[in-house]
Amino acid sequence: MRILKIHRGAPNKQLRELLNENIIGTPGESLVYQQLMVSPKLDHIKEPVFLTVELGGSVVGACCLVGRTTINTGRNTPCHYIRYFTFRKRFRSQPNPMMRLEKKSVLKDEITEVLSGGVLDTPDNHLFYAYVDPENIRSSRLISSFGFEEVGRFRTVFFSRFFPKRHAQIESIQEREWDSVQAVLRKAYEQHCLFTTENIGFQDGYLGYYENGELIAGLQANSEAWKIYEIPGGKLLLGLISRIPLIRRLFSKNFRFLSVEGIFYPEGRQKLIETLLEDALARSGRNTAIICLDPKSDLYGQFKQLDQGLIRILSSEKEMAVVAKGANLEELKGHPVYVSGFDNM
Repeated sequence: MRILKIHRGAPNKQLRELLNENIIGTPGESLVYQQLMVSPKLDHIKEPVFLTVELGGSVVGACCLVGRTTINTGRNTPCHYIRYFTFRKRFRSQPNPMMRLEKKSVLKDEITEVLSGGVLDTPDNHLFYAYVDPENIRSSRLISSFGFEEVGRFRTVFFSRFFPKRHAQIESIQEREWDSVQAVLRKAYEQHCLFTTENIGFQDGYLGYYENGELIAGLQANSEAWKIYEIPGGKLLLGLISRIPLIRRLFSKNFRFLSVEGIFYPEGRQKLIETLLEDALARSGRNTAIICLDPKSDLYGQFKQLDQGLIRILSSEKEMAVVAKGANLEELKGHPVYVSGFDNM
C-alpha cells in the first residue's frame, strides 16, 4: 500500500483546513507565523498537484506542486514549484517527519519517485524548484538528499510609509492592456531565470503609472496578512512592538502588508517605484510592502537607492535559497532569479 497519495485539482476540505492552519517557523530560532491568505491563493493556482500522507482517512501531511511554465533567459521551461510542505502539529514532535525523510524510508522512496518525473509524466527539460531557508540545516539537508541543487538566492526587501498617499497618475491595469504588459515584463526580466507571469493580475492587483495616456511603469501588489506568534528576540519583544502606536503601523502581531512583484519602469526613473508603492499602500490601507529580489539583479541595486522608509532600519533582509532539480541547472546559476511574491508570502 502506498503511503503517498496524489490529488490533482482543487483541494478538498481536509487539505484546505490543514494548509490554513499551518504554522511556519521554529520557536526560539526564527519568525513563527501563520499565513491568513491561503484560501484565495489556493483558488488561484491553475494546475495544483497535492501530495498527501493520510492516516485513518485523515490528511496528516501535504505539499503542493504548482504546474507552470517559467521563462529562463528567454526560453520556456515546464516546471513545478513546490510549496505548502506541512504536517499536522502532533506529527511534528520527535522523531519528526523531517528526520524520518532524511533517512531511508518507504515515504522517502515514494517522494523520490514523484520527483523523478515519472509519476507526473514530465518532459526531459522539466524542473522542480522551491525556496529554502539556508540557515535551516535540517531542511537544506533534506532537500539535498532528494537531488536538489542551489541555483540562486534572494532577499526580502522592505518599503514603508506611515501615511501613504494616492497618486492621480496611477490606475489599475485594464484587461485590454494585459498583452502589452506581459510583453513588457518578459523584456524587463529577459536575463532572469524562473520568471513567471502566472500571478500577475491576481485580484486585479496590477497598477500602472500613466503619462499622457501611455503606460510607462507598473507593479503587482498583493494584500497579505500574517498572524505573528514569535520573532527572534522573543514573544515579549513582539508584544512591546505591537503596543507602540506608530511602529505597529509597520509591523505587529497582526501583520498586514503588501507583497510586490513584476516591477517595470523606464531607465533612469526608478523613483517611480516609490510613487507606485506609496499608492499601492494607500489603496490597501497598509503601511509596509515586501519584495523578493536577487542581490545580483539590477533592480536590487536600484531599490537600495530609494527611500525605503523606517522599516529599513527596523528590519533586516532575510536571505533565502532557490533550489532546483532537473535539466540545465548550470544555465540557471549564472542569472538572477525571479521570485513571485505570491509564491513566497
